[in-house]
Amino acid sequence: MRIPVSLSLPIAVVAATLAAAAPTEPVDVAEALEPWVDRVIDLVELRTGGRFVRPTLAGVTERAGKVTAIRIIPEGTRGVKSLRISGVVKIIAGRETVYESEADGGGAAGARARLARERYQQRLRESQQRMEAHGVSPWPELSAEEHAREVEALERFLVPVVAAFPKLELTQTHEFLVATDIPPEQMAPYVRSLDAMHDFLCRLYDIPVGEPVWKGKCLVVAFLDEADFTAFEGRFMNTQPQGAHGLCHQRSDGRVIMACYRGNDPAAFAHMLVHETSHGFNHRWLSPARIPSWLNEGLAEWVGTQVVPGSGQVRRKELTAAGYMRQTGRIGDGFFDDRPQAHIQPVQYGIASGLVRFLVSRDRRRFTEFVRAVKEGADVDEAFKTSFNATLDELLQIYGRAVGVPNLSR
Repeated sequence: MRIPVSLSLPIAVVAATLAAAAPTEPVDVAEALEPWVDRVIDLVELRTGGRFVRPTLAGVTERAGKVTAIRIIPEGTRGVKSLRISGVVKIIAGRETVYESEADGGGAAGARARLARERYQQRLRESQQRMEAHGVSPWPELSAEEHAREVEALERFLVPVVAAFPKLELTQTHEFLVATDIPPEQMAPYVRSLDAMHDFLCRLYDIPVGEPVWKGKCLVVAFLDEADFTAFEGRFMNTQPQGAHGLCHQRSDGRVIMACYRGNDPAAFAHMLVHETSHGFNHRWLSPARIPSWLNEGLAEWVGTQVVPGSGQVRRKELTAAGYMRQTGRIGDGFFDDRPQAHIQPVQYGIASGLVRFLVSRDRRRFTEFVRAVKEGADVDEAFKTSFNATLDELLQIYGRAVGVPNLSR
């Protein structure tokens, strides 16, 4: 078993650092960042609006006792980049803002960046007002200490798991804990797909990449063999997979645990990882309000095609679904059922992904507004009508004509 120290610093260290540092004073930047040198930090936001997300902090540059620049290694690169401290607006490490300056200056780019930040904060305020009107409570904003405690709790959860499956080893990225017995050289590209999914959904939902979404991190438990996956699910999650390749467990307190096994198709495995963890991301966005099955599964399938384009299984499902729709003229019973326990049928997955792809291609912004309204607690039919100025039945007519099934109905 190899469980490394959490990427989050001990609470006492963070507290002591912040107590000693006034983030607006450049001389204190070195003190605030010294514990993070050679570690991955959350983000560096520039005055121009640019962001370096999950860079490695290589160090600081000082002249005459004052910090003039920070040195980072951007994610996915090896070269060190120097950033003048005068051009930095914010530095976040361990989910805590350790440096912040006034966001003025930066010319036209800086003005656009300030406007974008203001619009994002305004959207959040408006979302909270709508959630309050619908009787929905947003996910609470967590402190650095709360994020760190959740990561530690997940690591404790893994102790008996690793005792039961001793080949598991734990690695972690900025957003994910991954416990797996899959060889590291095989698992590495799959882990990159997880991070890519996270950033893709941030961009889709207009979340600034680098803002925390998970409660602590998302835990992924990935096995080589199906038998171990089944045993894990039964013993630790109290479920029976019943032939599933992977399952995403989304708790009411915000914790997300996803478990799976590799199988023999690398592209299918990568797609499944993205599909299942995207369910967890949608659970954690804005509020616990549930997305109906057709939208949830359609989103997960579509996101999988965007992040793992080499997988052809979604296309095969859509071809099967097209044959079903041509034969019956319908999408099938219960497709738009939005009750909590409702779930679409296997043949309907291709219909769901096709509808999501169709809606996104027609108007990506309106699609995001639609999903946002559902997460804010709005009725699904009303949310769709408000966003697209059409009913779901009218959607079926338009979509049916697009796929060669006139008069497509429920």
